[in-house]
Amino acid sequence: MSALTALGSLTAAVALLAGAPDAGAQPAQAGGGSFPGSFLVPGTNTSIKIGGFVKIVGIYDLDARNGDTIATDTIPMPGSAAHGLHGATRIHARQSNINVDTRTPTAYGDLTTFVLLDFFGQNTSQAEHQSNTQNARLVYAYGTLGPFLAGQWVSLFADTDAIPESVDPTGFIGAMDGLDNRQPQFRYTFAAPGGFSAAVSIENPEADGITQTGGAFTTSSLGGIDRYPDFLARARLDQAWGHIALSGMWRELKIVAPGVARASKASYAGQLSGHLNTFGKDAFKWTVAAGKAPGHYLTALGRDSGADGLQFNTATGAVHAPYAYTINAGYTHWWTAALRSSLDAGYGKNQNSTTILASAAAQTAADKWQMGGRANLIWSPVPQVDLGVEYDYAQRRVQSSLHGNLHRVEVESVFKF
Repeated sequence: MSALTALGSLTAAVALLAGAPDAGAQPAQAGGGSFPGSFLVPGTNTSIKIGGFVKIVGIYDLDARNGDTIATDTIPMPGSAAHGLHGATRIHARQSNINVDTRTPTAYGDLTTFVLLDFFGQNTSQAEHQSNTQNARLVYAYGTLGPFLAGQWVSLFADTDAIPESVDPTGFIGAMDGLDNRQPQFRYTFAAPGGFSAAVSIENPEADGITQTGGAFTTSSLGGIDRYPDFLARARLDQAWGHIALSGMWRELKIVAPGVARASKASYAGQLSGHLNTFGKDAFKWTVAAGKAPGHYLTALGRDSGADGLQFNTATGAVHAPYAYTINAGYTHWWTAALRSSLDAGYGKNQNSTTILASAAAQTAADKWQMGGRANLIWSPVPQVDLGVEYDYAQRRVQSSLHGNLHRVEVESVFKF
């Protein structure tokens, strides 16, 4: 996420959302755009920048194979066929992306747009011996005018400034990760003096959870509807020492789908996050969150299994909204101006209903708790290149008390443009 934010030249966009003065209305030179790296579209007053990166990663799973990005709630359990498949190697370039960033001066400040595509679109055949085709996928598409933002962007609940840099692009246990935090939304941000800002957003709803048979579900998979959007708010303070943010979320998890018993539960979550600048460019970062059936807002516990969403008996209509708790902390140290390391650790716990999740399949699918850590070393011989290596460890324990481990070594080569 940090790489995506930097490469998209989003610092200026954030300043606009916070109500900063428009400093980019006029190009610096003939043909030059109003912000770094941009150019003026001939015959218009719109500045445009094309950016992105080419990234290839090499993955080696010492234990059972995990995905192209780490999903801790899919670590195979002992006794499963996948659990015995150790030593998997995978090399892919799906994280590569391209983005387009524009600014157009108006009477209300700059009108900005930002669109980013990567290559994690679904490839149903996954025919790796036939050209390794990967479909493009929309990641971000939003616009801003002054303090108003509309489009698909990072959820207001996600604090990407509180997540340490990593080779694997997903936020680790205890943080809303980079695969689930993209939300279509309408957002308004108010900036006050002294570095304080407050924001509210209305975001796309999607009920999620796990059934009595252990199957994950969403509103879409049930063929149902969501009647109300999700509501979020955040207060943030930025200072020379770092930042701190308090975020809240409320949503109604209402099951309205054909052939399925109807059920409804309120879902909410709160989060305290931030970072503290320590020595030089070093920083300590943290996230603490808790909620009732937070689902994809606390993704590590149920990104694929749905365990931290609604726990639902589709036959009887019995429903449980579990409480979930997570914590993540990390530290980044700069050895030199071009060489840095990050340590990151996280823990998450889910309170499952053993009445609804009574079947063996459900108790094997529903996570009870997760813990893990990662460490990396990243070198940038020039600013446009990152060469990194990372070790990731995670343990997943399910309701039946079975547990599985992930041990992964991952390397990256990132070439930015």
